[in-house]
Amino acid sequence: MKFAAKISIFSLVVFMASCVSLTLNIYFPATEIKEAAEEIEQRVRTGQGAEGLESTSFDADIVPRRFYVSISFDGREAYAAEKLNIDIKTPLIIKILKSRTVRYKKVIAPLMNKGVLGEGANGYLAIHDKKGLDLKASVALKKVIDSENKDRKSLYEEILRANTLEFTKVNMGKVEKLFAEVIQKKLKAGQYYEVKDGKKSTWIKKQKKKE
Repeated sequence: MKFAAKISIFSLVVFMASCVSLTLNIYFPATEIKEAAEEIEQRVRTGQGAEGLESTSFDADIVPRRFYVSISFDGREAYAAEKLNIDIKTPLIIKILKSRTVRYKKVIAPLMNKGVLGEGANGYLAIHDKKGLDLKASVALKKVIDSENKDRKSLYEEILRANTLEFTKVNMGKVEKLFAEVIQKKLKAGQYYEVKDGKKSTWIKKQKKKE
């Protein structure tokens, strides 16, 4: 009887499982990553760089973050929460912060103020208008863009890696988009940013906020 009872219970579990649509989704911590992007881009554009990050340790209990695993039962979702620390204090991120901060102040900011460079819709630096530049200046400009975008790509990848988020093209695209949104807000009046609507691309000049 005991064996028969176990078989019956097992059969019931299998039957119930076959009637339920089970989907496991990992919640992407967009809010937390956007907050990290805000701090990073603020540091780059104000000249603060990695100041204060190297001498402090990250305490998960002080700044709790959360990610969610959602399990869908026939369209109904249940959530399990775990703490996630958006760590921007890894050696690589600190190194990138330093190089980007120096590059922004010395080269990028002046070129953006002149309208030569602009911020792309994909989270990377781009050429807005290079009319009047000779060959030597064009080559130098490309070098600056390549160096900056190499740093940005490494930064976005490191944010995923350091925070144990799955490295996929979709997740990388999400990080790029979040940084693009933050960067656009950080631009000064007179600087340009790109907006895309499908295949159409438009450059917009940041306007001074009305008082």
